[in-house]
Amino acid sequence: MARTETRAPEDQVVEAPASATLASLLNAVGDTLLRALEAPFGLDVPVSELEILDPPHAVSAAPGTMLFGIGMRPSSPEAVAALRLAARDRCTALVLKLHGEDPTELRALAHEHGIALLAADDEVNWRHLDTLLSAVLATRSGQGATDSDDGEWDDLFDLANATAAQLRGAVAIMDDRYRIIAYSTISGQPTDEVRRQGILGREVPEAFQPLHADPRLRQRPQPVRFTGHGALPRLAVGILAGRVMLGSIWVIDADSRLGAGEERTLRDAADLAALRLLRHRNSRDMARRAREQALRGALLGEDLPHAGSLGSHDAGFVVVAFEHAEMDTDVSEPEMAHIIELITSSAQVQHFRASTVQLDGVVYSLLPADPSTAAAVGGELAAGVLERIRVMLGVRLRAGIGGHAPDLSAVQRSRQEAEAALGVLAHRGQEYAVADFQEVRAESFFLRLRADLDAFDAAQPDALEAMREHDERNGTEYTRTVYAYLRCLGDSTRAAAEMYVHPNTLRYRIKRAGELFGIDLQDPDEALLLWLRLRLQH
Repeated sequence: MARTETRAPEDQVVEAPASATLASLLNAVGDTLLRALEAPFGLDVPVSELEILDPPHAVSAAPGTMLFGIGMRPSSPEAVAALRLAARDRCTALVLKLHGEDPTELRALAHEHGIALLAADDEVNWRHLDTLLSAVLATRSGQGATDSDDGEWDDLFDLANATAAQLRGAVAIMDDRYRIIAYSTISGQPTDEVRRQGILGREVPEAFQPLHADPRLRQRPQPVRFTGHGALPRLAVGILAGRVMLGSIWVIDADSRLGAGEERTLRDAADLAALRLLRHRNSRDMARRAREQALRGALLGEDLPHAGSLGSHDAGFVVVAFEHAEMDTDVSEPEMAHIIELITSSAQVQHFRASTVQLDGVVYSLLPADPSTAAAVGGELAAGVLERIRVMLGVRLRAGIGGHAPDLSAVQRSRQEAEAALGVLAHRGQEYAVADFQEVRAESFFLRLRADLDAFDAAQPDALEAMREHDERNGTEYTRTVYAYLRCLGDSTRAAAEMYVHPNTLRYRIKRAGELFGIDLQDPDEALLLWLRLRLQH
């Protein structure tokens, strides 16, 4: 490989340099997500924009760009090609994931080309990293916040860092949906795997979520100490607006040394965070109400004036319906609100454009899905929600999954199918928790038919009821004999074998049933109706 002449620092200056630098980006997201492996000209070099590099030859990057090497390993030819492309286009840095490989050779090559080489954590989502860095770029270059949720939290990152500096402990800020929306990036402070996994996943780890439902965080702005649970000790305080909980702030207290003064600092931080979260909640609630109105209309088959708020998905949708598995148990209004909140957050973690709404005691989630994956998408949400709510609230739900809806006009049908699946689960009993309509279609059909026939029987008592009463009074088996005869399609020999009687005995009983109860099994319509009623009652 021919050596590439190392560029001088001044060669890297772009015509209109951005005020963001490698240092500011690394400080903003913290070394949990991103760290520098090689920086030939230091970290105070400008970054103008971000670019996804997949594959390398398909991109022509602007000077000062930070390139994301998605899918590249340090030893891959694509990584080498990416560095050459970066040098050609006078980029600032290349970011990739190590996946356990030694980056020594690639570091040397990056130094030769004058390109900074950064390593992203193997578990971080590329979209999440891009969103965070884009938010920092927008703020540092004076463009304001981005359209993304994450771009709205820059002042909360500053608050987290300021609080962590005062308390000398790593800080994380959560919203009311258990998302980690900001965290401190001060190096050298004690940390643990719970914090690391939370930052990587953008959500409080599942095993730690029950602590965030602790009622003490909702009742008063008084810090609560948590110890054990496989994590370092923490001090937490709810972020409250009146009686509404907007989120919480958590600080690691590894030595359990934080006292009354530090608790006041944490409460003050919660008050500051409440102002920011309240503003965001108001704007978020407006968007949520528009989505709920659009989803409600789609579920009911009404006109969709706000359908745009549900997004456009060429692949289609799937509806998942949730209801309380113990229908005779009352659910309080606050508990129901918490259940809806947990279902909403779970659905949006699975897909950020998911929407959720409650109708007549049933909670519906609408998720984008294509025909081949609709059942799996719905099943993944259902399983996660049921377990999460059972662990956190001790409440048992059941979930029905509708069929694939190719567009919003078909969402009502998917909702009806999800409801039918819930009906099957209710009939089966509490040991069944999730049902996909496609798998229980026949059972659902017979349940609906049975309900119709039950109503028919109640309105018009007839020969079947008379035959049953006769059997009960006299110990006869006319009902069982007629059912066997119909089930065997009028084959007397086969029906007799099932009844363990002689065929002549069976024929005599059929004849007597006609004489006693007016049953005409030679009439195909009457025979079909009688068979259906007997079939659905066995």
